[in-house]
Amino acid sequence: MQFHHIVRRYVLSQRRGAGDGQHLAFQELIGLKRSALALYSGEPIQAAQAWELGLVNEVLPPDRLLPRAWQLAEMIMSCPRTTRRMTHAVMQRPWKRRLVNDLAMGRAHQLFDA
Repeated sequence: MQFHHIVRRYVLSQRRGAGDGQHLAFQELIGLKRSALALYSGEPIQAAQAWELGLVNEVLPPDRLLPRAWQLAEMIMSCPRTTRRMTHAVMQRPWKRRLVNDLAMGRAHQLFDA
């Protein structure tokens, strides 16, 4: 079964920048060395490789994607609202910290891209 490329990223070059925070997401999800290679090379990541790297939780064929999304949504919505809100707050905290501390560097890089 062949899957489409599901992850695309910007190449750090004079024509493109990484000011959208993608560099932060890659560093957080796959580590500094792997994210550096991915961002410098700009090579597409296949679905199976994205799963191996931990960029995605599941890889499904297109016809099973939407039913699985609805299944997960129903599972999440079956939890009490307070539980969902607190879980969301806890899970978002590291991302917010990274945005506050590191996003400016990516934006500065993008400014030089003009």
